[in-house]
Amino acid sequence: MKPAAKTILWGQLCLLVGLALCAIIRPEGLTTNNGISYYGIFHQTVVPYMLGLLGAAYFCSRAADKLPSPLNTALRISALLIVGIVVTPYAVASWVDYLHTAFGSALFSLQLVLSGWVVWKLKLPWWGIVLFAIEFGAGVLSASYLNPTSGFLIQSQAIFQFAFGTLLVLGLQKLTLDKTPSTN
Repeated sequence: MKPAAKTILWGQLCLLVGLALCAIIRPEGLTTNNGISYYGIFHQTVVPYMLGLLGAAYFCSRAADKLPSPLNTALRISALLIVGIVVTPYAVASWVDYLHTAFGSALFSLQLVLSGWVVWKLKLPWWGIVLFAIEFGAGVLSASYLNPTSGFLIQSQAIFQFAFGTLLVLGLQKLTLDKTPSTN
């Protein structure tokens, strides 16, 4: 596996394991329609939440070191936006909630644009288009669940992130512009 793809994979594993631990600790978060960030406001889940997201940000930043522009720029900005999400728990105050939502919206938008660029630039086959379509659909669902009191915000966010991570890992396997040689 190419170094950048492996690094992104580690970040995605951090995110998914952190989220799984949070869901085990507070399963009611799966039905509250508050999204992944629900787990950032409780003392029982704040540590796995922060480790999951900050781990994803760290590995995103590390992957950026291995890639040329514009990929490295997009991944560095993504890492900063993830940190922004972590340091703005939405329940603190309404202005913090607005900032938190802005960070999250910017992150999802950037990830969607980055995915589209990867599919287009690397001329990914059908699976790249399918993953992009899943990501896009989950993004639309996530946006539609931001205001209602009931819905599937956390599920749509998790599907979005899974599709994004999978597309990026598989897409980076095709990338020939890696700054570092493949170890395989």
